[in-house]
Amino acid sequence: MKRSKPPFTYDELDEILRGKGGPDGFVGISAIDGLIAALVAAPTFVHPSEWLPLIFGGRLPMGLADSPEDRAIQTVFNRYNEVSATLSERPAEYRPMFMVDDDGSLFVRHWAVGFMMGVGLRRDLWSEIIFLTKHRSLMEPILLYFDVAQDFLFDMPAAEKARRKPTAYQEISQAVVAIRTVCNPYRAAEAAKPTRSKVRTRRPR
Repeated sequence: MKRSKPPFTYDELDEILRGKGGPDGFVGISAIDGLIAALVAAPTFVHPSEWLPLIFGGRLPMGLADSPEDRAIQTVFNRYNEVSATLSERPAEYRPMFMVDDDGSLFVRHWAVGFMMGVGLRRDLWSEIIFLTKHRSLMEPILLYFDVAQDFLFDMPAAEKARRKPTAYQEISQAVVAIRTVCNPYRAAEAAKPTRSKVRTRRPR
């Protein structure tokens, strides 16, 4: 597919998806970044056909070259590959994209919601490898900001949550790196399994 127009910048995509008058069911770049972090750190590969609808209002986008939709998809894939390369080659440099208000205040909840959307795509595997094991504590900095559904930190006293939450976002980068370290052997073993046929496509790693 030949393209003459560049992908949107992250700020441009956020404005398109989350800006005033944006379509219902679409999420902004911070939630997208959280979703991507979970997908890259996950114990198994998830095909874009499964997770792109989470971003684009429940449908799989099929934009023509250089269309706004195609440029948006390329921006998302660029971030996926960027996160994948950073966590693989320079994990100490990984930084999540949190929303920042005009006064400099951080909003971490959107990122955490996106991360848990990714977890939900392979809930059983995440439970087996992370949530029901000693590694569950790695999720605490993320779960402190995930307050839209069940309380995954039911065993943490309210006072402890209140004490940790104001600064827990500073631990999220290291948490994602550590989660990927735990999950990566499972992902590598999956990739090493022989398949009957291989289809050559350009997709996120």
